[in-house]
Amino acid sequence: MDWLVKVEQLAAWLREFGIWAIAVSLLLSIAVAILGLVPSVFISGANAVVFGIVPGFWISLAGEVLGAAISYWLYKWGFGKTRLKQDNWSWLRRLNEGGRPKQFSILAFARLTPVPSGVITFVAAISSMRYIDFLLATTLGKMPSIAMETLIGHDLFTINENLPRLLVVVSVVIVVYLLFRGRNKKKG
Repeated sequence: MDWLVKVEQLAAWLREFGIWAIAVSLLLSIAVAILGLVPSVFISGANAVVFGIVPGFWISLAGEVLGAAISYWLYKWGFGKTRLKQDNWSWLRRLNEGGRPKQFSILAFARLTPVPSGVITFVAAISSMRYIDFLLATTLGKMPSIAMETLIGHDLFTINENLPRLLVVVSVVIVVYLLFRGRNKKKG
């Protein structure tokens, strides 16, 4: 439970900022998004501990979306002149040729997977996807995972009061994971 200690340390650090804790949390989320491969689960858990489940969820979601939005523009700017050959990248070709509704659903679903957020943002940035579609799909796609992270993060710290809910949420997550894993094995 080393990660639990890290969440507790992050929560204590955020509390030190008092009224500025929300701004610090948002900036931290933006930095994590720009780094691309660092998991945000620690921030979501700390937000739930410091601010409560519902406010922690909204703060975490805002931070993730802001971070993805800024990362998208940085990737677009940095790689905008470089065009990857679609012949070598079938996933990029499928995304570009899919049309707006297909692009939206692909990105929203990708946000539900354990693929690092930075990778998904990078793919969207180098594709032909519109920025507004990216923001909406990111927001909708991130909601379930952030809800899970904030709820589990909160309940782990208040385990004496919330053990039954924690067990139900963890069980649901495991069942959903196994269903997706089983479905993907059948396709492969």
